[in-house]
Amino acid sequence: MNIYMDTRKIPKKNPEIVTRDIGGEVVLMPLYKSSDKGNYIYSFNKAAAACWNLIDGKASLDQIKNKLMKKFNVSEQRLEKQLDILIKDLKSIKAVTLK
Repeated sequence: MNIYMDTRKIPKKNPEIVTRDIGGEVVLMPLYKSSDKGNYIYSFNKAAAACWNLIDGKASLDQIKNKLMKKFNVSEQRLEKQLDILIKDLKSIKAVTLK
């Protein structure tokens, strides 16, 4: 995993964020209306959607990475980099927390 991310951490979804499948595209939308908390719609590609679906508040980042490695034909190094970027993005929009 990226040196910036502790693979033992467990991501947990923000309950104020909902997931919708719109025309085959998975998107995140905040439930709250206040622009100071967030005013966005976040769209996932197939790999990011698979990762999002694995975030259950119980699986560590390492466990999620291993499941994604089995699902996608990608190098471990590339997957680690992409997972690191995705988790940082999700944290920045307050869609997940790490515990």
